[in-house]
Amino acid sequence: MTSNPFKVYSPEDMSAEQVTTLFVPVAERLEIDGPEHVFIHGHRGCGKSMLLRSMAPDCQMLDQQKELGELPYLGVYATIKTTGLDVAEYERLRNQYVGLILAEHALVSFLGSKVFESLRDHCLSAIDRAHGLEELREFAIKKVFKRLASSGAQVEAELDEARSANSSSDLLKILSDSLDSVYNTSCDYLRRSAFASDYQPYQGPLLAYRDFLFPVLCDLTNLAFMPIGKPLYYLLDDADNLNVMQTQVLNTWISFRTGNKVSFKVTTQLAYKTYLTTSRQRIEAPHDFRELHVSSIHTGASSSSSYPQWVAKVVEKRLAQQGIAVPAGSFFPEDQEQEGAIRKVADELRARWETEGRGYRANDDAYRYARPDYIKSLSGTTKQLRLYRYAGFQQLVHISSGIIRFFLDNAAQMYAQQELRNQSPADSEIDIAVRAIDPTVQDEVVRLAADNLMFGDLDRLEQEAKAGSSPSEANEFRQLRNLIRALGGMFYEILVSERSERRVFSVALSDDPPDDIMMILKLGVRNGYFYEAAIGSKEGRWRTRRYIMTRRLAPHFKLDPMGFSGYLFVTSELLRGALLNPRQAISAFQEDRLGKVLGQNQLPLEF
Repeated sequence: MTSNPFKVYSPEDMSAEQVTTLFVPVAERLEIDGPEHVFIHGHRGCGKSMLLRSMAPDCQMLDQQKELGELPYLGVYATIKTTGLDVAEYERLRNQYVGLILAEHALVSFLGSKVFESLRDHCLSAIDRAHGLEELREFAIKKVFKRLASSGAQVEAELDEARSANSSSDLLKILSDSLDSVYNTSCDYLRRSAFASDYQPYQGPLLAYRDFLFPVLCDLTNLAFMPIGKPLYYLLDDADNLNVMQTQVLNTWISFRTGNKVSFKVTTQLAYKTYLTTSRQRIEAPHDFRELHVSSIHTGASSSSSYPQWVAKVVEKRLAQQGIAVPAGSFFPEDQEQEGAIRKVADELRARWETEGRGYRANDDAYRYARPDYIKSLSGTTKQLRLYRYAGFQQLVHISSGIIRFFLDNAAQMYAQQELRNQSPADSEIDIAVRAIDPTVQDEVVRLAADNLMFGDLDRLEQEAKAGSSPSEANEFRQLRNLIRALGGMFYEILVSERSERRVFSVALSDDPPDDIMMILKLGVRNGYFYEAAIGSKEGRWRTRRYIMTRRLAPHFKLDPMGFSGYLFVTSELLRGALLNPRQAISAFQEDRLGKVLGQNQLPLEF
């Protein structure tokens, strides 16, 4: 069997060659290579990590065909999966100010180590080509170890090792190991404090951003083989994993506005803990940083969203690596019989437009109603509805809901299944190359993924909450499941109704829900079941919150994932009923609302 072209790799484990080969830049409003600090928010899998990894120097040198010193910036890629300190250990400290000092020390030593680790992973060849070993050695001894010694660290052994190091690789490892040792000292102190009955003051070295890390970074970028006079970009991935105190520390550094020398590019998965600094001041956009919401951009902040074109480029680039030179639409074909039937419905709608039309043009009715009418024609029995095929590149793009990871995960499973189907029954060693994915395979995979999202993923989240002895959180996930079921059921009832706008995937708030309802909505956003946006209120005096259900669930609720969609204004009373009893909420909605006119507004594409 051939390698699966849609396999998803962890960006931090990818080589520069892999990144350069597979990465397709997202041009739409994602320019982050300026000197300002930037927060990039988005759900897991939307391409944030790949974006940061592509900015590391090995990728930039390969992509631009330049040496390290010729780059416009030095990118230091650091994944913050965990910093080894949890909130509980900080809460044991009696003095919060002491906790903040230790939090800054831990973050400085952790990120300082990441600088040299990143240089070792991404820049060794460039440093060796520039014969930079001796200059790097002098920098290590006079700039790094001297500052470490003044902070109270014991560095005599490391100094001896640095003086005798035979390679840049060894020297960079000595530097990163030294900072790891300083970091581990504070970790060990916090752990031991948990067992001490009396308060024991911290006796180890203390590092600070302004006194240690910032000057070290400035000195580093002045080395002859570095991009002299150019900024250093800290590419911090998954900053949600910082605890509250560490987050406050990072915010304090961002408030210094030193982007012309050191700029922070920070990604989050919509769970960044606070925007307060250590002095309880709030950092604000656009004065202190710029903010990008990748999910909002990809889910169609405007009808000109280039997400489908971007996905097509990603697919075709990956296929080309396997020698498959076909357009994305040909590789993921539609079900021809089904699409023919839908075109027939569209023709009938055009023919009736002059006497029965609802839109401004005949094509408007054909676009808005042909697919919903076809799905409605299958709604006699559940078995018939299973005849609808969620297949074709455009449907798969819409179902991915603006998250490229979801498209690729499904595509990888489709490819593997198609490859097995193509094997010769007579000889399992002989297989026919995959040149297209059968519509039945596409449909099977996305239906299974939708069911797993509704059952498996929510079950796992609820069980994890129970295992963590948090019955209230487990109940919140049960309420989230109820809310999704209720809204999905309402959207289906609208789809098969006679309403003028029948493709609905979102709700807008008519009033301000109480905190417990907002908590469930936010929980859904955080876990990728909803996307949050804003829309004009009914009165038109202000804007209100709007929640878009992920179209990954379209196959689960038998919905049409394609194109434009309307929205439904909902009250806190309706949401409360949905949280408690989804079946009853759907029945009440059918009785009370389907006889009333829904909003006629056409919204931008929501992918």
